[in-house]
Amino acid sequence: MKLADLLTWSAHLAGCDEVPADSQVYVEADRDVRRVLFGIDIDGTELLWAQREGYDAVIAHHPAGEHARMDFAKVVHRQVDMMVAEGIDRTVAEEAVASRLDRIRRADHMGNWNRIVDTARLIGMPFCNVHLACDIIGRQEIVDLLRARAGESTRVGDVIEWLLEFPEMEAALSRPETWIGDPSKPLGRWVVAMAGGTNGGYPVFNEYYKAGVDTILAMHIPEDDIHRLRAAAPPNANLLITGHMATDSIGINKVIDGMEDQGISVTRTSGIIAGR
Repeated sequence: MKLADLLTWSAHLAGCDEVPADSQVYVEADRDVRRVLFGIDIDGTELLWAQREGYDAVIAHHPAGEHARMDFAKVVHRQVDMMVAEGIDRTVAEEAVASRLDRIRRADHMGNWNRIVDTARLIGMPFCNVHLACDIIGRQEIVDLLRARAGESTRVGDVIEWLLEFPEMEAALSRPETWIGDPSKPLGRWVVAMAGGTNGGYPVFNEYYKAGVDTILAMHIPEDDIHRLRAAAPPNANLLITGHMATDSIGINKVIDGMEDQGISVTRTSGIIAGR
């Protein structure tokens, strides 16, 4: 399997018709890959080590450069449909997401966004990233868990206990935490605000609360956004932060399992927490 085939396969595994805009092959392998180094974030150190140790390719989770990073907005706009599904007016949702994207766009504009890709090309190391597909799969695992168990009497703390049944979260150093609200509060109406490129931050999460969502589950949120959200959130609001590396690892491990089923040997690194 070439890296391009792997991206197409992972997209289909996640239910996508095509490879998402935030995933890309930067340096294609000249043969089928059989031994891969896979990490959440990859830099030059991992590329050089993988080359020295004879790996066929390196895979990152997060976008590493080029179109996967510069076209990131196309993936973040998925959050609009998620918000509309919760009863938020589409125009309001689009404005909230656009506001969230402004900071990301400016940061990328001034960033050295192709540094790692240039290194991979310089040393001739096959390299790609697989982002949204993993996140969709991981989000669905959490959604399925809540749909199967959550009821009128469910408390936020119950959900934290359920999340810790994922081996990735049980083994993580950063455990799920309530950053707004309290574990003893009712779960109420909930949404898993993930698989939208990045977190929605204050502009998006505040609209969820306005629409009547009681509990938002998210991987992470910027520091200044959490302070703004605490000031604006209604008394019944909860924000459950599941943890970035652990949550990413849930979907990544599903993709790795599928790769291993196809005879590809995968070494985990750079933040991936092994599952069972």
